[in-house]
Amino acid sequence: MLTEFIVAALAFAGTLTGALAAYFWYQGDSEILFETDAVRDVSVVMNAANREIHCRCLIPLTNRGRQQGMVVNVFCQPMYYGKIMEKLEILQRLRLLREPMRESGYWEAVIIKKNTSQLVELELTIRSHTDLNDVIREIPWLTVIIHYQVVSKSGIRWHLAETRFNLKKLQGKGDGARCR
Repeated sequence: MLTEFIVAALAFAGTLTGALAAYFWYQGDSEILFETDAVRDVSVVMNAANREIHCRCLIPLTNRGRQQGMVVNVFCQPMYYGKIMEKLEILQRLRLLREPMRESGYWEAVIIKKNTSQLVELELTIRSHTDLNDVIREIPWLTVIIHYQVVSKSGIRWHLAETRFNLKKLQGKGDGARCR
């Protein structure tokens, strides 16, 4: 009698565990991505008088998962292209398009609900201590890596995204020269 009770209790516990596992698996998780394939409104503007190049684009931040998630600690960095980088100062800023830029430039945590998207603005200012033509010759494409942390049901995870600006497309050499 006791053996039958133990076997029935174990069978019930196993069934309950399997049912709970299936339920939680079905609930899914967030899948938050910077969709760098869908970048839009790309602009590269050169200010030759100040030896600056201003780059800007909009990147969708999308949650394709079944649960909401929170995006925290977002920052970006340009790829290293060798010694030319020693002659450059690159300032990068990320913000949600719907929010004003914070004084500190720090990313404010944001909850991304399932099946929604937010636009993120990426701005770079490249200041050169050398001729801009040398910079463009050495770095025809400036690659920027975006590091971002997602907090979701499965815990905390770091992700990477990558986007590029075509500096070589710049044709004009005067103030406000544009390329798109």
